[in-house]
Amino acid sequence: MKALRAAADLIWPADCAGCGAELAGPLCTRCRLELLGPVERREGGSPRLVPADGGPALAVWSSAWYAGPVRNAIVAWKRQGRGELERELTRAAARTAEAAARVLAQITPAVAVVPIPSRALRNWGEGARRTRALALAAAEALAGAGLEATLEDCLARRATSREQAGLAAHQRMRGREDATRVRYAPKAPCLLVDDVLTTGATLLDAERSLAAAGATVLGAIVLAATPAQSQTLEGGLP
Repeated sequence: MKALRAAADLIWPADCAGCGAELAGPLCTRCRLELLGPVERREGGSPRLVPADGGPALAVWSSAWYAGPVRNAIVAWKRQGRGELERELTRAAARTAEAAARVLAQITPAVAVVPIPSRALRNWGEGARRTRALALAAAEALAGAGLEATLEDCLARRATSREQAGLAAHQRMRGREDATRVRYAPKAPCLLVDDVLTTGATLLDAERSLAAAGATVLGAIVLAATPAQSQTLEGGLP
């Protein structure tokens, strides 16, 4: 029954996953425009996102804030089985990567696109597939922009790491320390890809793990970021 319902939703989506409007498809026009907003540096809401070398916060590009309809849509995709949203969300990831490419191309001709492993152990396989879909769309967009982009599944989640949903910010930071294992270090500079940026704990742990393995992380792209307390940052990489 669940499979039949999921198949039916792909053909006849009941409502907009963002605002709940009836018969609007996966996303109505208004919610789609919120998802596909201006691509900006949005790490300002995660002040603890400091890289291993102690430099400025890791650059994180996104086209939306993790709030309102955008948050609803991402949660529906991740936790409510709204698989028809994947086309909309991978489009957003590709668009963000294309914008980031204008900055990355000034630094390197080649980029390793690295998906962040899923945080939900009980749904690891599906979660990993979703994040990989975002990373694949990003890699294709970077290649289309003229960069030598490769998808590198070089990260894994340690079996002892904790589920993060429902934890406070300080608990998330502790729970993500040393949670990421590096299978191998990509030769090209890395661009991390994840669904959302909240505390920055996930990206920080991945950056530190890759740095310890000898890889360089230039930044990250996400679908949406927690709203910053200050204005978004301008321009490119630190």
